[in-house]
Amino acid sequence: MARGDHYDVVGFDADDTLWKSEDSFREAEQLYVELVSPYAPDGVDVMRSLEAIELDNVSISGYGVKAFALSMVQAAVTATSGAVPSKVLGQIVDHAHDMLMQPVELLPGVPETLAAVGRTHRLVLITKGDLVHQLRKVRTSGLDHHFEHIEVVLDKDADTYRRILAEWHIEPARFAFVGNSVRSDVLPVVEVGGAGIHVPYHITWGHEVVDDHDGGFTELESITDVPVWLAE
Repeated sequence: MARGDHYDVVGFDADDTLWKSEDSFREAEQLYVELVSPYAPDGVDVMRSLEAIELDNVSISGYGVKAFALSMVQAAVTATSGAVPSKVLGQIVDHAHDMLMQPVELLPGVPETLAAVGRTHRLVLITKGDLVHQLRKVRTSGLDHHFEHIEVVLDKDADTYRRILAEWHIEPARFAFVGNSVRSDVLPVVEVGGAGIHVPYHITWGHEVVDDHDGGFTELESITDVPVWLAE
């Protein structure tokens, strides 16, 4: 019996699993530091200020480019005690708008992988972030036809996966999920009884990094390894 015979449904994360995402946030952070640092007092780390405000705002505004833009504006005002010019705030907002309009850049081997796994399993997509932006990326990616269900959620914790799997009538033990985040894509799925498959991306947001865990999941080098892993 192949490993894949133990699963009926294979789920996939979207950002940094199917297409690039975190790269644009890192570029935006670099621009933010360049624009805001000249107006911050000596001794103020504008990047640390942004990171702290961004984490504090997760429970208020969630994830995604829009939430990130609000955090950048708030952090710019806070770190400079209001000295940051309106022109700089406008540049930050304009860059965030550009991020929202960026075309989707698929990661290597993604279409072929989805086609291969889809020949033997039902596929679903579960991603978190801004509803409008995420659905736009799914639609324009050209990948939406592979998925039986698509869900954009505020956060990915065990309760969220339990709710979704119950709504879709999927037995957790017959479910495997592929994603780049140990915190969001792997550990919660393992907790509810599914199989977590971690495919690391070369950049990971610090909030998604988990160093202290009990394991219990699979680590693959590339998403293209998923069909082979299922077939073994």
